[in-house]
Amino acid sequence: MKTDTNSIYDFDTETSSIQVSDEHWQLTMASDWNIGNNPNGGYILACLLRAMATLVPDTPDPISVTTHYLRPGLPGKVADLTASVVRLGRRTATVTGTMEQDGKPRITCTATFGLLSPTVNATDANSDHSKSDQRSLSPSAPVLPPPEDCTTRSELAQAVDLPIMNRLDIRVDPQYAESGQHKDALMAGWIRFRDERPVDNLALLLFCDAFPPSMFTLYGPIGWVPTIELSIHVRRRPQPGWIKGMFSTNDLAGNLFIEDGTLWDESDQLVACSRQLQLILS
Repeated sequence: MKTDTNSIYDFDTETSSIQVSDEHWQLTMASDWNIGNNPNGGYILACLLRAMATLVPDTPDPISVTTHYLRPGLPGKVADLTASVVRLGRRTATVTGTMEQDGKPRITCTATFGLLSPTVNATDANSDHSKSDQRSLSPSAPVLPPPEDCTTRSELAQAVDLPIMNRLDIRVDPQYAESGQHKDALMAGWIRFRDERPVDNLALLLFCDAFPPSMFTLYGPIGWVPTIELSIHVRRRPQPGWIKGMFSTNDLAGNLFIEDGTLWDESDQLVACSRQLQLILS
């Protein structure tokens, strides 16, 4: 999860914590990652997982992350992060972590870390390395308009303020930009950091929870949609550039729905998959 150490990016500054003891860190939650008045769930997770990863430096890549959201985070307030190693193996390590504010747990997380391979550039498709890998399967990336022909998330009628757009550049495929106009719950588009920070595995965890909810196209403007549980599988290290995302919901019952998401990098290699249980408040 290392980034360019010669540059300082908002994401790195605002997810970094100060170590208080061997298994305890603190940071002040930034407000520029908010959806409405609440910090984005992917941002909170990135803060906690950055601390958790320091306990297993030999296996730096998060490959399986499951998070339960207990209460909203509190922007501008100190957060206490605690983590411990559950298992330290030869190829993978499992760590648990909790974030608390005002003495109450906000999220809990269990993550398995390992070593992932990078994606393969299109220009390297005929290399000996790619020929030797005969055990790779992944869904094809969707064909989307280029980012410059898409609609920014800020232009969508979402019934909520979006301070997070100070930090992220999110472009939505125009066919999904009108709320309540589809019979299916689908969302697709592009995402990157506004300050052009290079994408890495930690960023993918944030990106899995940063697009407008897929229910937007079916349900209409629904405001803040809190996550109850989020599971992410990071599959490959991404190539630089935009990340392409597609999200869908096929299960809605009452105010609860399950959303499945997939991310690809600019070389159209699958880099992460997610599934989350979310709540419609209205």
